[in-house]
Amino acid sequence: MSYKLDISEDALSKLEDFGMSDAKLLRQIFIKILSLRRNPKPQDCKELQNFTYAGFKGFRVDQGEYRIIYVVDEKNKTIKVGHILNRNEGYKELKHKKG
Repeated sequence: MSYKLDISEDALSKLEDFGMSDAKLLRQIFIKILSLRRNPKPQDCKELQNFTYAGFKGFRVDQGEYRIIYVVDEKNKTIKVGHILNRNEGYKELKHKKG
């Protein structure tokens, strides 16, 4: 069964930025996000410690130099993508942001 995708405004804004500057990167990240619909916890995902988003435990997957931060809502079969960050950006401080 396929999961639904819920992409935050922050993540959509980042995707739009990639669309204007690097179409190849946009395609790679978008394909990675779409792959989460079929497999929400792929082999390369990492569970984030001390981080929640929308009340759920956070995960991340890498795509090149970027990290896709998301949660899995098993009850509603939804993947909620919260942020797309360069790997040099810390994600720990995101727990203080609303997502």
